[in-house]
Amino acid sequence: MKKIMHLLCAAMLLVSFAACTEKDNENGGDGSYASLIIGKWNVDVITINGNDMTPQNMQLSFSRDGSGVMIHNGVSENNGFSWSFSGNVINVTTHRDEFSFTVDTISSSFCAFHGSYLVLDQEYHGDIRFMLSKVSGGGNPDPGDLGIGTPELSYSTSNSITVHAHVTGSVGQYLDQFPNYSCGIVWCPSWDGTPLLGRNNTIVANPDSDGNFEISIAHLQVESEYNIVSWLKLTPTSDPIYSDMRTYSTSNAPGQNDTNWINLISAMPTASSTAFSVIIKAYFDGDPIGIGVVYNTSGNPTLSDNVYNGFDHIDMQTGETDATIQRMQENIDGSRTVAALIGGVQPGTTYHVRGYMQFSDGSPTIYTDEQTVTTSAK
Repeated sequence: MKKIMHLLCAAMLLVSFAACTEKDNENGGDGSYASLIIGKWNVDVITINGNDMTPQNMQLSFSRDGSGVMIHNGVSENNGFSWSFSGNVINVTTHRDEFSFTVDTISSSFCAFHGSYLVLDQEYHGDIRFMLSKVSGGGNPDPGDLGIGTPELSYSTSNSITVHAHVTGSVGQYLDQFPNYSCGIVWCPSWDGTPLLGRNNTIVANPDSDGNFEISIAHLQVESEYNIVSWLKLTPTSDPIYSDMRTYSTSNAPGQNDTNWINLISAMPTASSTAFSVIIKAYFDGDPIGIGVVYNTSGNPTLSDNVYNGFDHIDMQTGETDATIQRMQENIDGSRTVAALIGGVQPGTTYHVRGYMQFSDGSPTIYTDEQTVTTSAK
């Protein structure tokens, strides 16, 4: 029995498996085999010349640096080995022997391989076969030289930051070996330190075939700093690869669809069948020439449709308003809230309404999200 256990221990260490079948070759070549073997495996079955020689509580662990260890009943002392692939064969070297095996099949959860012979003290020889299953959680695959580039600023508005980044390294050689890879950014306010997956705000990218992507972070604060890091996960369970951190700021100038400058709080029907009320929150910074709402009956209203410009109903010198301004207040954040009455509309009709802000310097007109309001019938 002692000889048998020595044999099994040697056989396990030689588990530095081997390559794969033709079907596996379609899935990325031996580089993918190396990436799939990374992690910890349960030894489910070992046969020698057809005889079941499966030990209990045995695991094999493969590290991305080419080292490995056999763990038997929780003990791994003096059970280290090194491994490498050559074509469709994985070569394993222990402190005393070298072994080679051919992989019959390998995936992220199962591996089977065999050797045509096994010699240990010239007492055992013949056919040896192994079946392994991945321990839940697995290990990290070998990324080759793949990495993730730092997030570079594309542009910013007062409430958004848009960055671009890309997967680095030999993308054509390695990235196809990980069909379920994911990437993106993780971010937080600058006072919160370095952002991390699982702790801070995460956005998953939709990269192109070369691993390039662009992401926008919306609903941010005016003129504030944010820390941003790119990340890459080669498999759903692998550890993320992080880029260097970058810190970018939102601007103090308005941008298109920038709700830090104009926001339509609500659009509501009134008791009248020919009017509805709107509440607008706006910042009067810069040089706007129009702040109010646009509306129509077909959707996506613009300045080419019906327009209510609050400036037409306020005397900017005296602050006096006409009857259409129901309420106007200043807020502690520097914005102003205006409740206005939109008249001259049709009874029993649904109107699409958007807030807007227009500028004299040619900057794009800002529009808010759309709301609908239906007037009462006569």
